[in-house]
Amino acid sequence: MTLRGIELKKLIVYRFVGLLNNITVKPPLKEGQIYYRAVTSNNLDDILSTREKSVHQEFVKFFSEGEQDYYVYYENRVVCCGWVFLNSCSSAVRKKYLLVPPGYAWLHNFWTHPDLRGHGLYSSLLTHICREMISTERVKHPNRIIIDTAQDNIPSNKAIIKANFERIGEIVALRIYKKWLVLEETYGKKIYR
Repeated sequence: MTLRGIELKKLIVYRFVGLLNNITVKPPLKEGQIYYRAVTSNNLDDILSTREKSVHQEFVKFFSEGEQDYYVYYENRVVCCGWVFLNSCSSAVRKKYLLVPPGYAWLHNFWTHPDLRGHGLYSSLLTHICREMISTERVKHPNRIIIDTAQDNIPSNKAIIKANFERIGEIVALRIYKKWLVLEETYGKKIYR
């Protein structure tokens, strides 16, 4: 539900179970036609190849706050992307409606170009990011990678499960302009046990 300046969200929270084999993209895409890149100051502006300036401004803000973005390129343009917030603080940090525990990575703000949805890009990017987070030991255990999506976003939920995430709870949150109020959450029981 969305009213001017007010939004009610029902979200499902997942945590990563562990690495599977690579998830490949579906035809007409081929693995050799796509490539993954971590975003740096040199390629941050590449999002403008497929997204509007307001999205770029949001990305500049995330990047300046120390978050990591990943792009998937196809035909030299960004066709899929997603952000990682790694909580390196000694206490939990609230990001929007989600409380991210210390040592956890929160994957967020994923997008796939509308023309290429349903071809496995989202799942393959999730797998790529998780593999990198684990191989570089940015997280101590795969279960410390969490992600959320809207309850009614069926394609996103399926892609997350395909990438080997398990459902750990829900969030009901209310946004009033830029402030989020958590009305109910159940994912914390699985994280803090």
